[in-house]
Amino acid sequence: MKNTIWHSGPPPEIGWWPASKGRDETVLRWWNGKVWSRFAGCNDTPKLAAFYAAQKEIDWTEIEWTERWWLK
Repeated sequence: MKNTIWHSGPPPEIGWWPASKGRDETVLRWWNGKVWSRFAGCNDTPKLAAFYAAQKEIDWTEIEWTERWWLK
């Protein structure tokens, strides 16, 4: 989406967010209130996405997030 606004820092609540290092809206990450998870892609199975959600992203300083497009 052309008018997507990206944010740095933590999102307002725990959960899945479109969040990436390259502003890719198809990449989802779990925010646990302290750190980001590894990313899950839109084509990953729910089981694989759950696995990634449990894995902490080691370097998340460059990760940006945007609004949850599925809630619009």
